[in-house]
Amino acid sequence: MSTTKVRNYRKKSGLPPGTLIYTGNIEQETTLDLFSFDVSNIERTDSDDAKVIISKMVANRNNWINVTGFSNTDLISQLGNHHALHPLLLEDVMNTESVPKIENYGDVLFLCLKMLQWNDKRASIETEQISFVIGENYLLSFQEREGDVFNPVRERLLSGVSKAREKSIDFLAYVLIDKIVDNYFVVLEKIEDHIENIEMELLRDTDRVTPTQMMHLKKQLILLRKYVYPLRDELRKLQRDETKLIDRKTIKYINDLNDHLQNIIQNLESFRDTISGLMELYSSTISNKLNNVMKTLTVIGAIFIPLTFIAGIYGMNFDNMPELHYRYGYHTIMAAMLAIAVGMFLYMKSRKWF
Repeated sequence: MSTTKVRNYRKKSGLPPGTLIYTGNIEQETTLDLFSFDVSNIERTDSDDAKVIISKMVANRNNWINVTGFSNTDLISQLGNHHALHPLLLEDVMNTESVPKIENYGDVLFLCLKMLQWNDKRASIETEQISFVIGENYLLSFQEREGDVFNPVRERLLSGVSKAREKSIDFLAYVLIDKIVDNYFVVLEKIEDHIENIEMELLRDTDRVTPTQMMHLKKQLILLRKYVYPLRDELRKLQRDETKLIDRKTIKYINDLNDHLQNIIQNLESFRDTISGLMELYSSTISNKLNNVMKTLTVIGAIFIPLTFIAGIYGMNFDNMPELHYRYGYHTIMAAMLAIAVGMFLYMKSRKWF
């Protein structure tokens, strides 16, 4: 956890439970977007006034309110008071460091999970918490900043081709969660591309790859795993939970969602093993390179040992050394040293020492 996030948590110190304190770092003006629809009609209303949005909700229709930005806590509090939401529920909405979870408050169902985006410049995952509140005929969604993966859902709702127009509000919640999970596959593909690139570079030349790159990708997989595993477990609990807010027909779709998450988990484990294998390959390749260098230096050193010995003897320059006055002594010693060097080289080569 970064220092900034710790400081944000300090804001809550000493405050009573249920106090709305945003623990994130994204500065985004709070806006509301309402979709009020049934099979034949749909109305969309954008506003930064909770009273306007509440007045546009139709009791006998499904109503989806998307809240963007947490800077205006009063607006969020008004929306929560209108739907009689528990203060702890709204506190969880503002606490953007929560792990994915599902809580049943009886009259409403609370879900929070992470929406992930891949940052190409940083080659890393960017996270944003998304919270859902499912009520009798309404769905509240809370997101930290503008921009999401829900635009195709909005377009299908407005065009009238979405199945959500014909079903209960819990099905729309499933559709939105499904879009988030589908985007996990996009992030996973980006990570896979980087792993493949590192593998190709590693096989070409280890100098073009650093352990930092592999550790960075491993951290991204750990981050993704941190958000996928709890979500899968919570959805399994939801399948077993008896609640009137989730239609039994929707449970079948949630089963399919679980299958997607299980597929992601299997890929995560496979990619983690691949990165571990690449790190081992990198270490062994570096060790082999070092061994080759040491082998070369050892061969050179072994060849020069006898040559150094000879040079040392004839470098003493005693007067009683007969070879010092030999006319061809220099040439003879040089030829002998060359013969020794070549002989040792050929001997080591024949023994396949290099």
